[in-house]
Amino acid sequence: MKAGSFTCRRRSKLPHRSAPWHVRPVTDRGTLWLAGAFAAGVLLTGIPYWRLPYNANYFANPMLLIGFAGLGLVTAVLVASRRTGLWEIFGLMLVAFPAAVMIRVVIDTMEDPTDHNLWPFELIIAAVFSLIAVVPGLIVGALARRFTT
Repeated sequence: MKAGSFTCRRRSKLPHRSAPWHVRPVTDRGTLWLAGAFAAGVLLTGIPYWRLPYNANYFANPMLLIGFAGLGLVTAVLVASRRTGLWEIFGLMLVAFPAAVMIRVVIDTMEDPTDHNLWPFELIIAAVFSLIAVVPGLIVGALARRFTT
């Protein structure tokens, strides 16, 4: 055999559904579903949160609890629709409420820089509460995905 006559290269393939979100083109439907679900999660949890005063007990607010239920529902629908992988959905929906909290932190600190001086802890607490909403949505969506083949 001559040198270079034997190559073991695969033909390059375009990214497909099983490719991670950062490899897929933006026009891929799975990526668009993820972006829409993330925006819905931020708005469902963010709008009730943004309306509350800074010093309110916001986790006892019924509208925010409805927003968390909506976040779980959006997660379940996205998992059941089989558009993307479970880990992508889990990661993205988990950061939806912390993103809403961060938006409020940025806006409030622009008005008064002494507000939200413990913002990292606010993000950790928001991630825990988001986890409480997203995990049941993942479980329900995975069950629906399994039984609707």
